[in-house]
Amino acid sequence: MKRLKKLWSMVLAVAMTPIASPAQNLQKGDYGYLYCHMSGRGEWTAYALSRDGLHFHDLINGDAVFNTTEHARIEGGTRDAYICRKHDGTGYLMVTTDMCVAKSKKWDNYGIDLLTSDDLINWKSVTFDFRKGAGIFSDPDSPDVYKDWSTINRVWAPQTFWDPTYEWPDGRRGGYFIYYSLWNRAEEKYDRMYYSYADESFTTLTKPRLLFDWGYATIDADINYLDADGLYHMMIKKEGGQPGLFTATAKSLTGPWSEPVADDYIDFEGKKKCEGVSAFQLAGDSTWRIGYIEYSSNPRRYRICKADKYMRNFSNPQDIEGVNGPQHGSFMRLTKEEYDRLQAWSDGLQSKHVAPNADNPVINGLFADPEILYSEKTGKYYLYPTTDGIEGWKNHDAKVYSSADLKNWTDEGVIFDLEKDCKWANKCLWAPCIIEKKVSKKKYKYYYYFTAEGKIGVAEADTPAGPFRDALGKPLLANKPDGMKGGQVIDPDVFQDPKTGKYYLYWGNGFLAVSELGKDMKSIVSTKVLIDRKDKTRYNYNEGTYVFERNGLYYFMWSENDTRSANYRVRYLISESPVEFVRNGKPARQERTVVLSQNPAKGIFGTGHHSILRLPGSDDWRIVYHRFARPEAIKKGWAAGYNREVCIDKMEFNADGTIKIVEPTL
Repeated sequence: MKRLKKLWSMVLAVAMTPIASPAQNLQKGDYGYLYCHMSGRGEWTAYALSRDGLHFHDLINGDAVFNTTEHARIEGGTRDAYICRKHDGTGYLMVTTDMCVAKSKKWDNYGIDLLTSDDLINWKSVTFDFRKGAGIFSDPDSPDVYKDWSTINRVWAPQTFWDPTYEWPDGRRGGYFIYYSLWNRAEEKYDRMYYSYADESFTTLTKPRLLFDWGYATIDADINYLDADGLYHMMIKKEGGQPGLFTATAKSLTGPWSEPVADDYIDFEGKKKCEGVSAFQLAGDSTWRIGYIEYSSNPRRYRICKADKYMRNFSNPQDIEGVNGPQHGSFMRLTKEEYDRLQAWSDGLQSKHVAPNADNPVINGLFADPEILYSEKTGKYYLYPTTDGIEGWKNHDAKVYSSADLKNWTDEGVIFDLEKDCKWANKCLWAPCIIEKKVSKKKYKYYYYFTAEGKIGVAEADTPAGPFRDALGKPLLANKPDGMKGGQVIDPDVFQDPKTGKYYLYWGNGFLAVSELGKDMKSIVSTKVLIDRKDKTRYNYNEGTYVFERNGLYYFMWSENDTRSANYRVRYLISESPVEFVRNGKPARQERTVVLSQNPAKGIFGTGHHSILRLPGSDDWRIVYHRFARPEAIKKGWAAGYNREVCIDKMEFNADGTIKIVEPTL
């Protein structure tokens, strides 16, 4: 019996012995995400919010969230911001590279900044200038990694991790593991990874210790603990050996760290250079998202790709959306209270950071997919948009606006309502187009083509302001072209070829088809596919086609990406035929220039689904398009695509007939 009691006591003792928990940063919140980053517009720290972790919007227009010179006491710039929660949930921490290339004119720096906050808005900080040597560290008598601290020339991209197992000399347990790349050009050949510890006040720092040396430069490390395999995973930029963004693992924060996994790294960018990696998880998802900068392109791109729960098998890269100047940064999950607090703070300062609209939008309210017509009959301009502002685009009516000068617009009222005027559909009235046809010396007819419930119909009227009546009592086009898999029967565009007098209807989403119209404008003579669905990526095609003729050439324009994307934009192709892509006897290819795209600096996003107007008797052109309604819509994430406004800007041509980039205006 005594033996059993002794055995039972041993079992209880083992069971009650604390098991060292792995180092990990506190994760909290499932309402939204904060992207805290260096601004590509300047060397300051900026914020962006997102509900889904993919579609973001800037706070205070991407301007500095605090005074950089106040917190970066060496050079006045805060780069590579890394943000996280305090381990006990009582506040927030940030570490930045103290560096300002704009001032120093060189890629050297000498220290880092440690910041603390209770509310993510007001920050306190300490700065560590490593050139000052042992005296700045909390353990000045411990061994030095350098003979001469004054020759340090890089202290880059610090990040931090709560380590509950760390023991201080006085017996306290727990510290913030801060890791960064360090280079003392006089004593070592390249950047190597080092680490220090900070106490819970986040105002002290131990002397650097070498984390690892792989024999070549390594920078921009990002460490996470994975429950999936119980290991620490580090994403890092290798600047030697085989360059790129690689992953390595370790059982302990301080190593030993494995060699980078050579057969599994971010390789889908080809030979383009990448850096500034930051991994995060979406709430409730065991897989990972990896953010990084691809800086070979001009402008550089901030990308987010996917990885599995083991932080392996990288795939599906896409550009971050809605951020003005995204650069090296980090991501943190937010509660609803935190999200709302940050948004309210930004909204309160909005008038100081976001320039107001001037000439655009041209009509009040939420509208999209604008079609514009100049009427020979009336000598006025007419604007035919999709009624917007409804989740899922489930509107049922459409209006028209008239103007004599393209600036002052009159609401002519509803000209077509599916619930009253259409027998075969009652919702989702989208993307109309119209054409004026002269049928006799003094008589005109107007044919209004529209999308309804995934089919294309036609209505007709005797005046451009209607009212319009359903011309067929059934769809004009209800089915995709033969053999076409995927895509939608939407987005018609009507065009008359000035050379032959024939009328054509261009249509499709995910594919582009052209149908010759009968003389009655209400029947289809023939249909052919210009862009097959399998070729949509090659043409960067999605929807919203518009065709016009100038100087004997045919311009095919369309929108790329989803209309709910901040990066919805307009591309084009020039052809010598209205029914095929041909130029100089060869297949015509799209022009490299993107005609119209977002301008985050102005808070302009989602520019697309346009129409083109040539002012009568001139070579003066306008592009009419929609964008996310400024400044509120971008805050809605993916739902911004239901909250759009109509704009008009000038469109000009180069001497060779190509289209100049359109600068969207406020």
